[in-house]
Amino acid sequence: MLNIKGVLVIALAMTMTLAGPALAQPRPGGGMGPMSYNPQTVTTVTGPVEKLADLPSLGRGGGKGMQYRGVLLKTDQGSLMVDLAPGWFLDEKKFVVQVGDTVSATGSKTTLDNQPGLIAREVTVNGTTLKLRDEQGIPVWQRMGPGGGMGQGVRPGGGQGQGPPPR
Repeated sequence: MLNIKGVLVIALAMTMTLAGPALAQPRPGGGMGPMSYNPQTVTTVTGPVEKLADLPSLGRGGGKGMQYRGVLLKTDQGSLMVDLAPGWFLDEKKFVVQVGDTVSATGSKTTLDNQPGLIAREVTVNGTTLKLRDEQGIPVWQRMGPGGGMGQGVRPGGGQGQGPPPR
């Protein structure tokens, strides 16, 4: 029979599992929240990179989150900020974007810092395509690296312990 401490550990693990996808999505301004990526507004834009940008994430620490990378594209409709992914993820994938590169990005239209923007689901540069989010906008880097895992958890079979690594 589980004691109260065991029940609390299980409840916390379930809460983190269910809340994780919602908390891991970028919102306007580069912060974290579930309301930004809208599959109904998906479009593709293409243009040369005018500027590289580091977009701060508010994260759960109120300003102490991951640094996201973005690019300012010159499109037919004007300049557009494209929110890509955390820097560590792009570095791990060896995905490099430079000023002057032609980038094609598919993602959800949004507003970033009161300007039109795009939260990229997939980006192509120099013939290389990188998937950043799934069809619903959930980041593929979730649980992959810094700050993405849940740490200790509950082992299958009801025992407490390290548990399997996140997938």
